[in-house]
Amino acid sequence: MRIFSLLLLTALTVTGCGGSGSSSDNSGGFNGDNTGNSGSGGNGVDDGGNTGGGSGGDTGGGSGGDTGGGSGGGVTPDPNDGTFAEQMLTAVNAARAVGRNCGTTFYPAAAPLTWDTKLEDAARVHSGNMANYNFFSHTGLDGKGVSQRVDDQGYSWSAVAENIAAGQQTIDIVMSKWLDSPGHCKNIMNSNYTQMGAASETNASSQYNIYWTQVFARPR
Repeated sequence: MRIFSLLLLTALTVTGCGGSGSSSDNSGGFNGDNTGNSGSGGNGVDDGGNTGGGSGGDTGGGSGGDTGGGSGGGVTPDPNDGTFAEQMLTAVNAARAVGRNCGTTFYPAAAPLTWDTKLEDAARVHSGNMANYNFFSHTGLDGKGVSQRVDDQGYSWSAVAENIAAGQQTIDIVMSKWLDSPGHCKNIMNSNYTQMGAASETNASSQYNIYWTQVFARPR
């Protein structure tokens, strides 16, 4: 039996416009008036118990954050460049190498992850759909969530989780935002996961221009 655990979806202000909001619901969606903001969200799925996928708790209302902190400087990464995987994996493993507080919970240092191309493909599908169809949610327009997208790539998992973000221009910036958000930080630091994949896709005509997805998993 697969048990779904939703995390707080936190809006991160990029351009300094107005208030931002978010909520946790059964769709894992991104709600509220977020014009001019970027967002990130995390959710997890566990197969067979309360230990494992996605951290629980923090289900609730919106939060603002980090006005003006998202889009300065750097070079937008090319997700088709082999260095993207190397840079993202290095950044995640560097974060996991140091114990840290994710909100009020301390997570000790965790073993490094390895890169999996099936998880990368699942992430690329979702980032591409968000960029090309101009939406921001863990749930795709086809109604699929992260577990189904990973299944579609032929990956057999026992635990899986996803972080998404939009608007940040570099790996360093998006990682900083995720680590500042308790739910996403927990996904990054969770020692239950052993593999990851990630992707970013851009579309200049979309609301946020660039859309990021990280997928974490433990194989069955």
